Amino acid sequence: MQASCHCGDVTVELLQPIDLVTSCNCSMCYRYGAVWAYFSPQNVKINSIRSNTKTYSHGDKLIDFHHCACCGCITHYTPTELGNADRMAVNLRMFKRDILEQVNIRYFDGADSWTFYEPNATQKALTSSV
Repeated sequence: MQASCHCGDVTVELLQPIDLVTSCNCSMCYRYGAVWAYFSPQNVKINSIRSNTKTYSHGDKLIDFHHCACCGCITHYTPTELGNADRMAVNLRMFKRDILEQVNIRYFDGADSWTFYEPNATQKALTSSV
């Protein structure tokens, strides 16, 4: 399964099916509007035609958020030296809409309680693909 950023410079290829999907409301994910699918790094291939991705890390610096240097789309995040080396996430918003429509999204309160929660209708609408 393949996806790309808006300009097509960064491509993402998944080598295993999508299993765990999360929408988080922490200060970063809320702003990015990302819906994350999680994988071991060896099950994801990231390629770039013109330039490498740019990274941004915040807070505890456990993960680096990657975005396309050309169009700015957030494509994925990877662990830093401080993070879990066997877990990365791919932004499902880079895939065709029907992929997002086929998965069950878990909602995580990364802003306050660090627990999963049941979203209301507005929160569900914010993560829908339409």
